[in-house]
Amino acid sequence: MTSRDLTILGNVNVDLIIGPLGDWPERGTEALVNEMQWRVGGNAGNAAVASMALGTDCAVVSTIGHDLAGEWLQQQLAAEQVTWLPHAGPTSVTVAVNHSDGERTFLTHLGHLATLEWEDLSPHIPASRFALLAGAFLTPALRRQYPEVLTYFEHRGTQVALDMGWPDGGYTIPLRQEVMGWLPQTRHLLINDLEARALTLETDLQRAAACLAAHLHPEGTVVIKCGADGVLLRHAGQANTHAAPTVKISDTVGAGDIWNAAYLHALSCGREIKAATEFAVQVASLAVSTNPRRYLPTQSF
Repeated sequence: MTSRDLTILGNVNVDLIIGPLGDWPERGTEALVNEMQWRVGGNAGNAAVASMALGTDCAVVSTIGHDLAGEWLQQQLAAEQVTWLPHAGPTSVTVAVNHSDGERTFLTHLGHLATLEWEDLSPHIPASRFALLAGAFLTPALRRQYPEVLTYFEHRGTQVALDMGWPDGGYTIPLRQEVMGWLPQTRHLLINDLEARALTLETDLQRAAACLAAHLHPEGTVVIKCGADGVLLRHAGQANTHAAPTVKISDTVGAGDIWNAAYLHALSCGREIKAATEFAVQVASLAVSTNPRRYLPTQSF
C-alpha cells in the first residue's frame, strides 16, 4: 500500500444546499428558494475536496451507500485517492438551508455514516504522516472506537489532527469528558470558538486555548477558528492571533474544514506551524469568497 502525507477519516457525504430562506415556513406549507446545489459534504468530505484541489498527497477511506446519491458521490472524488467500502443501506445526505441573514440550518440522515467502523477501515489505512479525524459526532460507531484509532496512529508515528464538530444536543458533561480523553494522543486540535468555549466552560478564548493545550500531546497545537475574526493559535506555550482578510462572502459552508485541509497541506510541505496557520487563513478566506470555489491564493508557496 502506497504511503501518503495525509489520511482523512470521517463523515464524507452528500450536501444539498438550498436558499436563501427568510422565515422558516409554517408546518404543512411550502416555500420557494432561488438557489440549489449538490456538493460533496461533511467535515471529512469538505476537507477531502480541498486537499485534492491543493494537491495534497492524501487518502480517503469511507463506506458508501448503494443508491443514486452514492453513485454521484463516488464520481466527485479522484478514484485513486479514495477507497470506497460498500454499505447496503442509503448514502448519508445533509440538507443545508442558507438563511437570508447568513445563518444556516442543517438536517442530516446518517445513512452509511452510522456503520462506519474501524475494523472495516483499518485494513485500508496507508502509512501516513498526518491523519485527520473529522465529524466524530456524525460517525457514532467510529467515535466509540476513537481510543483504539488514536493508539493505532500513535504507534505508527502519525500525527493526528482532530476536528470533532458539534454534537446533537450540545456538549454535556459526559461528552466533554469523552473528548478530553482523546486529547493526550492528539497533536493538532482544530476547532471553532463555540466548541472551545463549550468544551472548557471558559468565555475567554485565550484561557480556553490554554486549558485545551494542557490536555493535549506535549508537542500539541491548539487552533481555534473564529470565522471572520481569523484564528487563535496556541503552540509551544505561546498564543498568537492570525487575522482573516476582509472579503465579500459567497458561501461559508465547510469553511473550517477547508482551513483544516490547507493547514495540514502546508505542514506536509514542511512549513512551520505559524506559516501553515497563515496559509490556511488565506486559503479558507479565498474559498468562501469565490464561486466556483478557488483554493489557492495568488501568492502561494
